[in-house]
Amino acid sequence: MTSHRVLLIEDDPLEATLAKRTLLQIDKKIDVVRLRDGAHFLEFYKKNHPVKGISLAIMDLHMPRIDAFGVLKALQDSGVRPPFPIVMFSSSEDQEEIDRAYQLGASAFVNKPTAPKAYRGAMEHIVNFWLTINRR
Repeated sequence: MTSHRVLLIEDDPLEATLAKRTLLQIDKKIDVVRLRDGAHFLEFYKKNHPVKGISLAIMDLHMPRIDAFGVLKALQDSGVRPPFPIVMFSSSEDQEEIDRAYQLGASAFVNKPTAPKAYRGAMEHIVNFWLTINRR
């Protein structure tokens, strides 16, 4: 795999550490940039627009200040779609939330497993599809 920069938007420090560690175990060349919530993501996006060099964003759904829905809505309202996929990675199994995320422009919605092996498997699927198989 070539080097990829992945934005990890996760408010929980323990979840962020687990996700970053898992991503680096999958591919040591992944550069993980953690943003602590949706507001932080929007600040980063605005400051670095047009955003270059980002391969993927993995975003938790429920966060303080601005949640994933708020981020997706702000991006939709701006009329500028990021050049990278935004994958929701959440423990939510609420179909209304899943549908809403897609309606607002999420590229994918992946359930965040609690079992370590399943968690790693889900992350591997995200990385393999979006950074290897999918062509943009």
